Formats: sequence, C-alpha cells, structure tokens
Amino acid sequence: MKLLQLKYFQTICKYNNITRASNELHVSQPSLSNVIRDLEEEFGVTLFQRLSKGLSLTEEGKILLEHTEKVLSCADVLIEEMTRLGKANQEVKLGIPPMISSIVFPGIMKDLQKQYPLTTLTVTEHGSLTNKSMVADAQLDAALVSGGEPFPACLDMIDICDIPIYFYTSIENPIACRSEISFEDLENVPLVLLKKDTWLTSHVLRRFEKIGIKPTVILYTDQLQTIQRLVDNNTAATFLFDGILNTDENMVSLSFQKAPTAKVRLIWNKNQKHSEGLKNLIHLLKSRS
Repeated sequence: MKLLQLKYFQTICKYNNITRASNELHVSQPSLSNVIRDLEEEFGVTLFQRLSKGLSLTEEGKILLEHTEKVLSCADVLIEEMTRLGKANQEVKLGIPPMISSIVFPGIMKDLQKQYPLTTLTVTEHGSLTNKSMVADAQLDAALVSGGEPFPACLDMIDICDIPIYFYTSIENPIACRSEISFEDLENVPLVLLKKDTWLTSHVLRRFEKIGIKPTVILYTDQLQTIQRLVDNNTAATFLFDGILNTDENMVSLSFQKAPTAKVRLIWNKNQKHSEGLKNLIHLLKSRS
C-alpha cells in the first residue's frame, strides 16, 4: 500500500465514480481500476460494490476510507512541517561589520540570491572582534570579518578581498595638503573612530602604541553618518576603508606611507553542523575566490 494509492482511493470514494475521479486526478480509468484491484488483493477484501449507477463502498471499504483520511491528513501535516524545516535550514545567521556591509556585502547578496534564491540571511552588525567570538561560540553561523590576526582553531575561513585603509580629514586640516602621511603625523589630531570591537580601531590603536603615541580620540561610534559629519565640519578625522565616506569638497582621503590594508574574510565554525544555506554561501564565495 502506498500513499498515492490511498489518495486515488479517497478521490474515487469522493465521487463513487471512476470516470469523475479520473478527470480530477488526470489519471486514466484503467490505472484507477488497477489501484482498486491491487488494494483489494493486498487486503483480501472487497472495497466497492459495482452498481449500474456507479460504485458503493462496502463495510470494509468504509473502514479503509476512515483510516485513509487520517493517514493522508497526517501526511499533509508531515509534508508541511518538513517543508518548513527545509526552508529554515536555508537560513544563515550572519554577522557583518558596519563598513563591510556597505562595500562588500551588497555584491555577495546579489550573487547569492541569483545562484541560491532559497537561501536567506539574517544579518546582525557587530565589529569583527565580536563577530569572531560569536562564531566561535556558535551564536552566529558565519561572519564577514576584517583583519589578519590569528583565528581560533575551531574557525575556518575564505579570503574574499584586501581593502586599503585611508585617513579621512577635512580640507581645513593643514595635513590635508599632503599626498601621503604616517602615523607619526597624527599625534595631536582629534580622531573619531569606530567602536573598539572592530578590527580597524584595534589595529589603529596598536599602531599608535607601537610608536609611543597616545592618540586624541574624542569619540568611538559605529554610526558612519556621525563620522561623516564630524569629519566634514573639521571636528575630527578618522581611519576607514577606501570608499566608505563621500569625499566631497569639504573632505579628502589620504593614503599612508607603507599603506596598511585589511583582509576581508568569511569565517565559520568548522566544528558545528552546517545548514544548507551556509553550505551554499561557502560554495558561492569559494567559486568567486
């Protein structure tokens, strides 16, 4: 006995007529007759009385119909539940740093939806250091991070691209006329930096510490619009990736001597079970690298 046989049997019972059941199911009448014959032979009972005006269920047929309706109802519930689980398995909880979300992520999202339209991303914004910790602790399925420091042994990764770091400042700042700068030039320059859980800020602070300079940081924030306004009105300068801020007539971006770069990666916990969605994301980025 198969579910399809029960479905055919239920439809025949609906009309008590093989011709009408055949029209609804788009199955030939001989095929439906064979289903009835096979069920009767399997159970050793007669399911229908053949009458001049159609079919009539026997007592055995009525019992089979009662259980058929229960079985098919349970099958529908099972299919719905497993479909829901299959769709949930396409979801990826992804951490993204604020800057990466504006320069790298849009292209990834476009390609992902084109190649894997059923995969969905639930995105949360954190700095790279927080993202790395959350992936290691299985709070995120994966994350885009920047930086080149060693990673915990539980993490695997794909290199996506390298992004240069620039110094953004108002044209009113005397340093703005230079073609390139060094960290030593910035000892007394007021700075607005991303939050301390970002790789970029931790990298910048280490560079200052290495040369014995305490930077003048007036604000830590993850709001790029706030940074833009503070640089525009010459309240502070900042370090960001290339192309993050709009360098209009009030602002310039300067490169560094021995220009630093940030490596952007996708990381995931190789010790955790991977959803189909995460497998799709990894496959996509491997094919692009």
